[in-house]
Amino acid sequence: MKRQIRGAAFAAAPFIIGTAAHAQSTPYTAPRNAVVDAAGARTVEVEAAAGSLRVEGKAGLKQVQVDGTARASSQQFLNRIKMIAERRGDVVFIKADMPQQDGDFEFYRNYSAALDLVILIPQGINADISDGSGDTRVLNVGSLEATDGSGTFSVDGAAGTVHITDGSGDLRIENVGGDVTVNDGSGDINVRNVTGSFTVESDGSGSIYATDVRGSVVVQNDGSGGIEVNNVGHDFKVESKGSGSIEYTAVSGKVDIPERHRDHNRRGEER
Repeated sequence: MKRQIRGAAFAAAPFIIGTAAHAQSTPYTAPRNAVVDAAGARTVEVEAAAGSLRVEGKAGLKQVQVDGTARASSQQFLNRIKMIAERRGDVVFIKADMPQQDGDFEFYRNYSAALDLVILIPQGINADISDGSGDTRVLNVGSLEATDGSGTFSVDGAAGTVHITDGSGDLRIENVGGDVTVNDGSGDINVRNVTGSFTVESDGSGSIYATDVRGSVVVQNDGSGGIEVNNVGHDFKVESKGSGSIEYTAVSGKVDIPERHRDHNRRGEER
């Protein structure tokens, strides 16, 4: 799986989404479906744009099945929403191909378009996901590499590592067989049941909750919002902390947090 992050996550959404009011008005819809052979594939790569996204691993599946719904505020825009679904070596590539601005700004500002995607993939295959805006849910994959612009992003079931760069919106990550690494702009981060370690490389605002992490929990740089951890198998470390409390229970290893938070936020043990 590639480790490259494709620029700022919030830049992934196409320009023609328009204002929030227009984004809610998409009376024109049409299906955008595809099936791609996944025999021997190692990774499913998804480049989504505006719209909801669900990527779910299914046991015994030999294909990648895409069930898409294009939505737009005009028939003209609807006709221009395409979906690319193809095999590229050992990668199955899925892309939402959205209309791009090619003329009058005012014309595009008053229209909106989105492509909702439900993608079924072989259970345990690696996933590389880039999403613009809208809620995203990922289930039962192998390793996961993801960038997300805005909207909630949830992961339930990943056999390998999980690495997420998120612009805004809540993150929920649970049932992961490897390490979890997060870079987050704003929104709460909630992590549960991780076999490896959990690392927050950077977090702008929002609370961080972590429970049942068998490895270590490390927060390298946190702006604002509380940090609460419970049941950590190894160490708990906070390197840089802005505003907000730090609370912890049942940490098996060492605790290393900024001095002003020591002896004030532990809950019930490690006296």
